[in-house]
Amino acid sequence: MRAMVLIRPQSPPPLDLLPTLFDGFAAWRARHRDSMESFEFFAGGGGGFGVVNVADEATLNQIMVEYPLLPFSEVEVHPLVDGDTALDQWRQTLQQMMGDAS
Repeated sequence: MRAMVLIRPQSPPPLDLLPTLFDGFAAWRARHRDSMESFEFFAGGGGGFGVVNVADEATLNQIMVEYPLLPFSEVEVHPLVDGDTALDQWRQTLQQMMGDAS
C-alpha cells in the first residue's frame, strides 16, 4: 500500500521539549526509513510530506501513531494509485459510460 502523508504544524510544541522531540523525530525517521519512498520538508519550514510504501493500513497506522510530533501536527493521509493504472481505469469507465449512453 502506497500513501502520501502530508504533515503541517498545528500548534508549536513547548520550547523546552524541542530537543527531545527532534531527537525522537530523527529516531522515528531512522526506524521507518525503509518504508519511505520519499521524505521531504517544505522550504522555509511549515511541514512536509512523504510517500510511504507499506504492507497494509495497520502498518501505516503504527508508523503514524509513533510520530513524535503528532500532537502538534495536522496530518493528512492519501492512498496512492499508480498514475497509468488510474488513467486506464478512467478510460475504461468513460468508455462504458459512453457505450451505455448510446
